[in-house]
Formats: sequence, structure tokens, C-alpha cells
Amino acid sequence: MRRVAAIALAASLAGPVAADDVALTLIVRNGCGTCHVIPGVPGANGRTGPPLGAMSRQAYVAGVLPNTLDALAQFIQNPQAVDPGSAMPRLGLTEDEARRLALYLYTLED
Repeated sequence: MRRVAAIALAASLAGPVAADDVALTLIVRNGCGTCHVIPGVPGANGRTGPPLGAMSRQAYVAGVLPNTLDALAQFIQNPQAVDPGSAMPRLGLTEDEARRLALYLYTLED
């Protein structure tokens, strides 16, 4: 159900550029694949952070917050506010950018 809701929300956010295109641009621009395996993203095969496939099925975000779209977006925008020991850097993303990434990650499978 979460996955269906995320896809519907991603479609509603789509403007002139599809939400997935925006998210992919953010993933590449911020080097997310350097630390994470991200299904469907060429070269995203990092092993420092967790793989990002099937995020919608995870129980927790960063092992701390119950996994909701808002919690994932919050973590993406400011990882240390959620988990002060997190190795993930704060990337300077806007709230909208973090939400678009969270929506995109919710659509991924393994």
C-alpha cells in the first residue's frame, strides 16, 4: 500500500520533468551511488551505506524512525538530526528535493 501511495504522490508532483528524472538528477549530482547500491542507477554500486532497493519495505529509517515517507525525507535532508552518529553527510537538499528522493526510493525494488 505504501508503494502505491508513493507512486501516486510522485505522479502528482511531476511537472515538466518527471519526478523520477528529478530524483535521478539529484542522485547523480550528490553522488549517492558512491556509498549506496541503487537499483536502476548506472554506477550506483557503493558499499559504504546500505543498499537503497525496497526502501518501502524497511521497518525503520536509519534504524531509528519508523519507516514513513516523511521520516525518510527528514533523514535524507538532515541525517544527523535523526541519527547523530550517521556517516551520511548533510547534502544541503531542500525539503522538496528530499521528499522527491524519498518518493523515488519508495518506488524501487531490489
